[in-house]
Amino acid sequence: MKKNPKKENDLKKDFLLLLPVVLFAIFLRLYFFVGPNMNDDIDYIFSAHEVSEGKFYPIFGGSINAIRSMMTLPVALSFFLFGTNRFTASIYPLFCSLGTIVLTYFIGKFLFSRKVGLISAIILSFLPVDIAFSTQLVPTVPAIFFISAFFLLFLYAEKYMDLNKKRKARIFYLLSGIMVGLSYLTNEIPLFLIPLIFLSYIICKRRFRSYFFIILLGFALVFLVESSFMFIKTGNFFHRPKVIHDTEVMIGANTDLNYYPRVMLKITNVSYQTHEGNLGIFIYVLIISSLVLLFKREKNAYFLILSIVLIMSYFEFGVMTVGFKPIAKWVRYLVVFGPFMSIIIASSITKVNNTILQSTAIILLFIFSVPYIGGSTKAYYSWTSYIYDTYAFLKTLPEKPIFTDQGSFGFLEFYFGYKKNIKLLEYANLTDVNDSYVIIDGSRGIVEFQPMRDALPDFAKNAPSNWRLVKRIEGGIITPKVYYVPKD
Repeated sequence: MKKNPKKENDLKKDFLLLLPVVLFAIFLRLYFFVGPNMNDDIDYIFSAHEVSEGKFYPIFGGSINAIRSMMTLPVALSFFLFGTNRFTASIYPLFCSLGTIVLTYFIGKFLFSRKVGLISAIILSFLPVDIAFSTQLVPTVPAIFFISAFFLLFLYAEKYMDLNKKRKARIFYLLSGIMVGLSYLTNEIPLFLIPLIFLSYIICKRRFRSYFFIILLGFALVFLVESSFMFIKTGNFFHRPKVIHDTEVMIGANTDLNYYPRVMLKITNVSYQTHEGNLGIFIYVLIISSLVLLFKREKNAYFLILSIVLIMSYFEFGVMTVGFKPIAKWVRYLVVFGPFMSIIIASSITKVNNTILQSTAIILLFIFSVPYIGGSTKAYYSWTSYIYDTYAFLKTLPEKPIFTDQGSFGFLEFYFGYKKNIKLLEYANLTDVNDSYVIIDGSRGIVEFQPMRDALPDFAKNAPSNWRLVKRIEGGIITPKVYYVPKD
């Protein structure tokens, strides 16, 4: 095959431009490291650990988290290759966060220019909400990686159609559909978001091709492969949709219509513990940038802006079940705005035809973002730091059984690599804990949520007088106490 020197030089230039951006993004995400947290992280971790040990039952079981195979399998591979700890658990979401930055560069370059692509990648590299969730094990970060990959491949398919290269176009439409399928194996939300992006494209571009149905074929291939596997293992071809439905009708949903306006718009006197400040000043910059692009009649920005409006409307008013149950509102969903928001802001910055002013705008945006990056990541880290500090102390003690409550149980098991004898206090009696370590007030739920506290035996709330206090874990949101229970 003949080499294309122009294409090779183009890719080399892309690589040289992206390398410092990616390195900068890695530095920020490691410096502001959060790690697995109090979402469903421990469920994903346990399932991935089981798979890494050759026990594949979680990926066709009854847990909605475990059957999300594009969460479970990549983390399991990480555990298999590098061992089980909080850093290896974060490799996959970190990789997806960095991958989305790279994809955003190419989307921005495709739609506007290389400069827009570069600026958008830089902006996304320090977006507070992306940094905050880039090392937590939530499906939103991998999902937006696959959504971005879908969109870039779709744009290339459209380009080849315009050039009348239909064979290449069909391949890229198919690949984009496969990305939709992989996003579905990460989380169900992309199946609502991608059609909204697609609808925005059709409306703003005033274009619909019959070739678009090839995207459905790509998705169907992934769905067919997974469903066939489920049928072999469970006898139900639609096992995954059933688990999703059965779970979502049971879970509680935050329906507070003030939630998103509060967490998106509040930039002073911010309460990071209640998710405020995760977007910093970005929503205001986005609004101004969108108005600039609309005023300048930047047509390639129209469907990006409309996509954000439609997706935000879905997050605010949408449903998540066939029974029309309102979608749960979580700040982590706002990660999905990162690529399009960064591109819109970058495009508006380039409308100022002065490199110094452009650079100044980016630097100022970063400087104003730093407090929000620090505040949001510190808040999330504090949710589990006291458990990690408890683990760090326990591992210095002689080997004995450890009793703790359900709120910290999964984390301690994980921190010890599932190699420690850790038991639940909720099911213990006083004689069970002889010659062991007992953690009282070991989790925030036990301290702050009365029904969880009521489930504990009396001795797990107030230590008997003959127990020896070994350590108070100071400095966190709560103060766990480690006791040694002597033999009778």
